[in-house]
This record gives sequence, structure tokens and C-alpha cells, in this order.
Amino acid sequence: MERIFFERSPVEVAPELLGSLLTVEHVTMRIVEVEAYLGPYDQAAHSYSGRPTKRTAPMFGPAGHIYVYFTYGMHHCLNIVCGESGQGYAVLLRGAEIISGHDLIATRRFAKPYATLTKTEQKNLVNGPAKLCQAFGLTTDDSAVDVYTDSRFQIEAGPAGTIVQTTRIGIPNAGEATAYPWRFYEEGSSGVSKK
Repeated sequence: MERIFFERSPVEVAPELLGSLLTVEHVTMRIVEVEAYLGPYDQAAHSYSGRPTKRTAPMFGPAGHIYVYFTYGMHHCLNIVCGESGQGYAVLLRGAEIISGHDLIATRRFAKPYATLTKTEQKNLVNGPAKLCQAFGLTTDDSAVDVYTDSRFQIEAGPAGTIVQTTRIGIPNAGEATAYPWRFYEEGSSGVSKK
């Protein structure tokens, strides 16, 4: 997957990102749920003002960089920047399926090996944006990293099953943007945060 893939609107990128494999060091996950955020055209986007802040500056950077933000005083969430520099576009990674690194992920999420997790804990390892980001071991310290030049990262295209398009989650106060159908997920995947 070349950088040019991300140099487009996140509304185009998001559904095509489903099925892709993202590796961060020893963890590889298959992306099965995403949301698109369209900068100044999207009241739900952190970059809606059109002006970078210390927090949102990575969103206004080049495509293929990551934007990691901290929310609710406890969670980190991972986005990949899209479009051209200055636009403030990104795709939020919401859910995934684990390909490799099960024990490392289980340790990061529940402080114990994968084999000792309950069925409920296994089911809830990476089905949500904060869970996914924690599983990758990423924090705001990693925000603005380029996935194409940082040796920890690798991303490759992969096939997706049936794609469902719906409204995004957790943005009730975003005006008309609350109703934008910019959430995409793979139907039937265990990694989807909410059906």
C-alpha cells in the first residue's frame, strides 16, 4: 500500500482501508472498522476549526502520518492522516482482528497471557478504538509518526468482506455531522465495536 492511497478524502480511504493489515512492531491486526473525519467540513472532527493546535497539528500534516489523541482522561485513539497537508483529514481506526501478537496484546490490555483470558476478555480485546490503540502500544508520544518511515510500522492492503456503512459513534453534539454516514465496518467481524 503506497502513501498515495492516503492522499485522498478520508470518505474514500475509509472503506478501502478495511481488510488491511497494520503492524506495529510485534503486533499485526486486520482493520475491520473505521470512521472518516473531514476536517473543516465536519463538525465532529478535531480539526473542524481549520486551525492546528498543539494537539491536532498532526492531523494537518502529510498523509500516512498518525494522529493519536487522549480522551476521557484515560484512553488513546489512533487515526491515520489523509488528504493533502493542511486539510485536517483523518480516518479513525475503531476495530480490528488480531493476526499476531496475542500475548503482547493480552498483557497490554489485561496484564496476563492470552491463554488465561476469559471468553469475554478475548472477545473484547480490540473491538473499540481505545482498545485497539492500547493493543498496539501507542500513545500521544507517537502522534505525528510517519508509518512509511518509522521502522515499527508496516501497512499492507488486504481484502474485506461485505462492508456496512452507517453513522459514526459517540458524537451526539456534532450538529448535522452527527448524521453523516462515515462509519464503515466489515459485516460479521468479531472485531467490530458495535453492530
